[in-house]
Amino acid sequence: MIKLVINLERRTDRKEYFTEKNKLPEVKFITAVDGESEDLSMYPTREGWVDPFLNRPITKAEVACFLSHRKAWQYCLDKQESVIVMEDDAIINDTWDEEYYEYLSNYWDFVYLQRNENEPDKTVYIDDKLERPWYPYNMTAYVLSPKGAKKLLATDIMKGIIPVDEYLPELIQSGEFIPVALQKDACNQASVDILASDIRRKNMMHVVTIGTDINKMKRLYQSASKHGVAINNWGFGVDWKGTDMTGPGGGMKVNILKEHLSDYPDTDTILFTDAYDVFYADNLNTIKERYESFGKKIVFSAEATCWPDPSIAEQFPKVDTPYRFLNSGTFIAEVGELRTILEADTVADDGDDQLFYQKAYLEGLYDIVLDTEGYIFQTHEPNTQIINGQLNNGICCPCIYHGNGGDDAKETFEKLYDDMYNSKTPWFLPNLGGYEQLEKDMIMVDFMSPRQCQNMIDIANAHNDWKSLDYDKFPAQELRLKEINLWDDLCAHWDEYVKPIVEKYWKPLEMYGLRDAFVLKYDTSSQTKLALHHDASYVTGSVKLNDDYVGGELVFPRQDVSNINIPAGKLLLFPGAVTHPHECVDLISGTKYSLTIWSSRYPGDIL
Repeated sequence: MIKLVINLERRTDRKEYFTEKNKLPEVKFITAVDGESEDLSMYPTREGWVDPFLNRPITKAEVACFLSHRKAWQYCLDKQESVIVMEDDAIINDTWDEEYYEYLSNYWDFVYLQRNENEPDKTVYIDDKLERPWYPYNMTAYVLSPKGAKKLLATDIMKGIIPVDEYLPELIQSGEFIPVALQKDACNQASVDILASDIRRKNMMHVVTIGTDINKMKRLYQSASKHGVAINNWGFGVDWKGTDMTGPGGGMKVNILKEHLSDYPDTDTILFTDAYDVFYADNLNTIKERYESFGKKIVFSAEATCWPDPSIAEQFPKVDTPYRFLNSGTFIAEVGELRTILEADTVADDGDDQLFYQKAYLEGLYDIVLDTEGYIFQTHEPNTQIINGQLNNGICCPCIYHGNGGDDAKETFEKLYDDMYNSKTPWFLPNLGGYEQLEKDMIMVDFMSPRQCQNMIDIANAHNDWKSLDYDKFPAQELRLKEINLWDDLCAHWDEYVKPIVEKYWKPLEMYGLRDAFVLKYDTSSQTKLALHHDASYVTGSVKLNDDYVGGELVFPRQDVSNINIPAGKLLLFPGAVTHPHECVDLISGTKYSLTIWSSRYPGDIL
């Protein structure tokens, strides 16, 4: 399988590094568009677009990056051959499997081999290797089919370019493009200094971590991506010798930092965090502002425990909060000041990094302050909450959370992360009691958003077990909500929001719960229609999950009504058993998906 590697002609160092590190056959380097030397004025950018995380317009470099990827898409289309597209800072790991990627290209137009996910709670599970992302960020490496390339090139994006990292999520969320992603990244972005830009801005802040096990860093990467924070991992490919961190250790982090700082100007800053038990809760602009407000060159996080040497506790100044003692898991430091500390003393790889920094702080020779209020960094605190989408420690809203400590700390860390980023996305819309009357004994209520509809389609297709019941007199290609684990969600929602409306409208009707519910699929290659029939249901609900098809309307001949003009996501409710026979007329083109809900006719009437 051909690998297309995007590389600036002047960056021969990156080309050489990529080649040496990866040793991949069949690599073709594509000359990237150079935003520094090429005239890009002929390429319009989208008017009014601003970065959703950094609140700024598109940059020249981002335009060049988009055009570079577009060259790769055009190559794929011209050759009519699936390819792997990689940026020149991609470093493959031991999960790399080109045979598998070639297999995937037969079924999927686009496969992310590495990406960050800005909205992980909206990711749809496919199988034990694949998932469907909702807001992926990062174009380090991906598989592209000619069909996928054609779709990417066919839009009107050239009338108003936006960053390629935003272009694909936009297509995904519109339903125009449906990629998949590996659950486990096949590569990572290199973070070695040779790959640093040769055009540096002054006084830059570099976001750094040291993690040797990529699988443990998912929360860090996902949360950082959510807030537009790009992380350099100086631990990638390192043979870790800093102990297992169940006790004192981590001195190797100090030594790795010392090694890398030599190439950075004194006036730059390093934002350092541990890799496995840290997540971001705010953006880099907020972090920078808060760092500058301290008026010190180095700001360390603070914790409530003097660890690993309790005997030095009394040497720390008393404070008005529980967080009195230096914690080395998160800090911001001006490079020059940090370099002075690192060169003044030594620590063994298996020595303790926290004790190393504590001694430097207590010497009083350096411009260090502790974040004793959690203004930037919050260390383990069981009473920390997520309030209105923000970390809250009762004093302020920290930007970064560090779950340092034992099992209790890890449990709190994981709960806070889940509360902030993985809270369950509801499948259905709450309804405050309103309804619209379509016809006598036919009402509509708001039920599902477009995203919720698409998610249900995706999870049903991923399950891909469409069939009809053997005893069904009117068979259809369907998939029961019980089979895709959505039944309980539906029943709870029905009881809370729909049942009161039904019982009020058809008073004195008494409902007995739900009998069954299923997603139906119609397409021109299998089933195109459903004959006129009644339902084994007291009150039936029907939801169009999509409307991008021709024909296939749900028709009620006796009432002279169809659902052709009912928006997708609306729940149509009607008596199912006697008075409202209905049919699905012939589908002409496209694929139709709908949700049918049957209510119980008597207590215990459940399929």
